[in-house]
Formats: sequence, structure tokens, C-alpha cells
Amino acid sequence: MAEEDREEAYRIVQYLMGDDDTSREDIIDRFSQHSHHYDKVLEEANFRSPSLTALKTAELFPSDRKNIYILDVAAGTGLCADKLYSNGFLKMDALEPSHKMLDEARKKGRYGRYFTDVLGVNALNIQTDIYDVVTMSALSTVVLKKMPLNAFEELIRIVKPGKYSTTTSVCHILGGYIINSTLYNLFPDDGDVRAVTFRENMKTLEFQGKWKQVELAVYPEAIFEEKGAISVHKVLK
Repeated sequence: MAEEDREEAYRIVQYLMGDDDTSREDIIDRFSQHSHHYDKVLEEANFRSPSLTALKTAELFPSDRKNIYILDVAAGTGLCADKLYSNGFLKMDALEPSHKMLDEARKKGRYGRYFTDVLGVNALNIQTDIYDVVTMSALSTVVLKKMPLNAFEELIRIVKPGKYSTTTSVCHILGGYIINSTLYNLFPDDGDVRAVTFRENMKTLEFQGKWKQVELAVYPEAIFEEKGAISVHKVLK
């Protein structure tokens, strides 16, 4: 029975992911269709992205986590928020285009505010320089590869630029991170050929001095046999 459950989870995950010809609207609708059992499906699929994203965030903020303000993008049902909460993060908002996914997240009560919006379509109704960090735990790769430059510029706008604080002889960076957990093959130039726009956007924003990639951590089997990665960008602007 366990093998049957895993095969069914694989089928659903493949359906949710779609392919490069699947529209953003269809991707959102697919997640809405499966919102009621999404957590169970991801558990069967041994989905590690929420845990690894939370651990990376905790590594970047070793202290005072209860006061770190996070926007969880593509929040879904709040899986990443659960893991962040377990690591001591208490101030979190959610951004998610699917009403039904957010309905499931509301049941858990991890977020303070819930934004039902599509990143990259309109300016977000969110104050500038308000968050210490943005987390994106497995935002649909189909959507991510097509995401326009202004979507990332909006995230940069709402994140505080990192500041340096010196205590004793140690220098710490406070805030100013955008953490993106996704499939590894989006990042290398010889990776996914349909991710060229994504890679160009990353480089353009770095060339413009708006952010800088400070880490790309690779991990095996992000979802089934697919290799994953966590990218950490430092907001500069």
C-alpha cells in the first residue's frame, strides 16, 4: 500500500508541476484542486524543501528569531511556515495566488497577514522595506522560469537592505535576504534550456547592484529523484 501511495503522490506532483507549456492560471487551478490533501501528498513524496528552507533561514538568523519578519512567497498551505515556526520564527505573512491553498494555511494560524496575489502581475500592496527576509519554498518552476524581472524587483522593494552590526569583534549582517528553494537545474548556464529568462533576471539584478547571490546550496532528491538547490540573495539596492 505504501508503494501505491507513493506512486499516486508522484502522479499528483507531476500534474501540479505541469510542463513549460502549462499556463500560470492552470498551475494555480491545479494547486487549488488538490489543496485539501496537498500536505499528505507532499509527505508521501518526501518533499524536503520546507524543512531545508527553514534550516537555511535559521542559519542566517541565529538569534532573535521571534522578531524577524518574513514574507513566505508561494506559501501554499503553510508547510514552510510550520518549519519556520519550529525554528523559532513567529512573525510571518503569506503571499499565495490560490484562495483554496490559503484557506488550508489559515487553519494552521501561522501567518499574520494573507495576501492573495500573483507575483509579477501588479505591484504588491505591501510597504517598502518591511521584511527582513523573503522565503520561496518550491514556487512552481513553470511559473518561476517565466516570471518577469519586475516580480523580483517587487520582492527586493519590500525587503530591508542588509545592515551590518558589530558586536565585540564579530560583524553580523542583519536582514535583507531572499531565499529561493527550487530545482537545481534552473541555475547553471548548461541547465534547463527553458530557464534562460530566470537566469538572465538573476544576473541583471546583480549587475544593477540591487542584490547579490551569496550562496547556492545544492541538495539531492528535492522531490523524488530531482536535485534541488537553495539560492540566497542579499538585498543591496
